[in-house]
Amino acid sequence: MVMDLAYWAPLYPELALALLIPVLLLVDLAVGRKRPLVIQSVCLAGLVLVGWTCFAAADGEMFHGAFVMDKLARLLKVAGVLLSLVAFVYAPRDLRQAGALRGEYYLLGLFALLGVFVTASAGSLLTLYLGLELLALALYTLVALQRDSARAAEAAMKYFVLGAIGSGAMLYGMSLLYGLSGSLLLSETATLASESVGAYVAAALVLTGVAFKLGAVPFHQWVADAYDGPPLGVAVLLATVPKLASFALIVRLLVDGISASQEQWNLLLIVMAVASLSLGTIVAMAQTQAARLLAWAAIAHVGFLLLGVVAGGGEGLSAALFYTLVYVVMAAGAFGVVIALEKQAAPLDSLRGLYRRHPGMAFIMLLIMLSMIGIPPLAGFLAKWQVLMVLVDQGLTALAVVAVVFAVVGAYYYLRIIRLMFMEAPLEQEQERLKPGWGASLVLGANGLALVVIGVWPDPLLELCRAAFGPG
Repeated sequence: MVMDLAYWAPLYPELALALLIPVLLLVDLAVGRKRPLVIQSVCLAGLVLVGWTCFAAADGEMFHGAFVMDKLARLLKVAGVLLSLVAFVYAPRDLRQAGALRGEYYLLGLFALLGVFVTASAGSLLTLYLGLELLALALYTLVALQRDSARAAEAAMKYFVLGAIGSGAMLYGMSLLYGLSGSLLLSETATLASESVGAYVAAALVLTGVAFKLGAVPFHQWVADAYDGPPLGVAVLLATVPKLASFALIVRLLVDGISASQEQWNLLLIVMAVASLSLGTIVAMAQTQAARLLAWAAIAHVGFLLLGVVAGGGEGLSAALFYTLVYVVMAAGAFGVVIALEKQAAPLDSLRGLYRRHPGMAFIMLLIMLSMIGIPPLAGFLAKWQVLMVLVDQGLTALAVVAVVFAVVGAYYYLRIIRLMFMEAPLEQEQERLKPGWGASLVLGANGLALVVIGVWPDPLLELCRAAFGPG
């Protein structure tokens, strides 16, 4: 029966999250801005319950295949919950300083997470677009959360305008897919003939939208402003959770939806991957603001992710998924440290002498930077290694060499941060010892530990990534 709880088992995470949002809204109305800790506590407790439903939900399809709960969707949803928890712990310190610590932040963050959930389980073009727009609208508003900031308003406007262009191109591509296949289901659009001109056009338009969501070159213009314009508490959410939806978009739409024209969009992916690696690495070297450096570094990391998709097959996609999960852990930790610096627009110079101001935080940042470089035995090394090995196995050795070259060049700006933290004296106005909250300190420690554990004992996460694309 429709009213049977077992019938709704694949939808448990979405239903739980959809219930948490109005509950949090009522708490916000009752408590107001006077006690933001109450709102944060309710949000974190609710997210823990949502995470439990991700494990309790059953695999299966709903709404005639428009909604799919499988191993990939489950993994992305669990990762989304964990990243949201981390962001909601890091953010209050910075948002309070910026005067933007309001219940709207948590509500919009939950709406963004719901968009990730829907995108991860999309089985049709309609469901996929619904999830992406739910995520995008929440992010546009989050970037503009600091209403009295001209920088935040400018970043939100750029993000919105460019996002509308990307979404429009992708929607047009989806409409072509529907017209060619006569079905909204992604499993049926995949039967398009590879020699169809319409399929090539649809693939190009869809790839435009995918590239925008990822922040890949040449659709990257919004990334640096969106990271640097709003408060860092917003940037940490923007830099992590949406990456999961972007990966789901690649798999559901490109791999599942238009796999027949894979040779055509693979060539475009190669161009975007190499361009993202090169431009992101080179421009990051010239940055003086921490958020902008992390933004351009994120563009370079997108290049690595796309190379895993280019390799194709279960191994390539699992390597790309593993890279995505490791990257968002690194990005969350890096933003967590920058937020602890207590500067809304943190220049790199604010990292000077961090070891003297807070040795523990400097050590965690050291682990994150070494992991981003790809130094063994940290998780970042294994993530890069997985992608490179898949490329070599597929005969794409030249791409692997290009990736290695830019990974070595990119080590410059990570080593620059390490030098500032350990080999430079702190600025005169920044001699005081940092005092992050115990919650943020605990999560930062878990961030650093996770990179070590995944690097030393990667098998559990690797097996989950492989199972997401394996049989059954």
